[in-house]
Amino acid sequence: MVAKYILFLETQLGLKLLNRTTRSQNLTEFGKQYYERCVSILGEVKATSMLAQQFLDKPSGVLRISAPFTFGNFTLVPLISSFMKCYPQISVDIQLSDRYVDLIKDGFDIAFRIGDLSDSGLIARKLNPHQLIFAASPDYLAQYGVPLIPDDLKKHQCLIYQYVNQNKKDHVWSFMINGEIVNIPISGTFKSNQTSALAIAIAAIEGLGITMLPESMLQEPIKQKKLFPILQKFLPPAKPLNMLYTADRQQPPKLKAFIEFVLNAIS
Repeated sequence: MVAKYILFLETQLGLKLLNRTTRSQNLTEFGKQYYERCVSILGEVKATSMLAQQFLDKPSGVLRISAPFTFGNFTLVPLISSFMKCYPQISVDIQLSDRYVDLIKDGFDIAFRIGDLSDSGLIARKLNPHQLIFAASPDYLAQYGVPLIPDDLKKHQCLIYQYVNQNKKDHVWSFMINGEIVNIPISGTFKSNQTSALAIAIAAIEGLGITMLPESMLQEPIKQKKLFPILQKFLPPAKPLNMLYTADRQQPPKLKAFIEFVLNAIS
């Protein structure tokens, strides 16, 4: 059988691989070079297979992530820092944007989105909801009083984060009153655009007015008593927060590790 395979190969190549006699068979000069080249190729194939197995077994490579500005800065980046300490062979490229990216077209492994989802064919994993809260500094509240109901805000300086209020001429905040969502116009002398939510938080800490920002962003200053939560009975409904990725049967280890890490931390 071996002789038949070698004869077939010689026919295909058009050259002899073996010098044959009745007592022995030896490699031709071409046969020696062909054999050495085959051994080299098989070695590369084996090394490639081992590399694939290592890739399957050990999380490594670049993980590309898309996330909204505020969630990314104040929740996801600290989480990624802890993740990378656990998986030093994974590099992270995080792009913060409030636009909806196309994971496949834009080359992202995973994306985080706030709000209701359309049917995109992606796998969506629910995380802790995105809750907006109201807060002001103790100094501001001592000087201007604590608003007890949403209508009281008409007498206060409200810090306007323009991502929350797309219509810059008619700023409103949403409240839950008697089981219904009610939009109440607010006004203030301090405004900031969608990339500068931190500026709004700092302005609130400095006593410039009342803010409405994500709870995750204000947790630390509230804990440090730099801000005081208000109107907690009237908080707007929390928005869904989802982690999205493609429905591949065999996820790369880097993606699988990150998904599990996030779910353990904020789900």
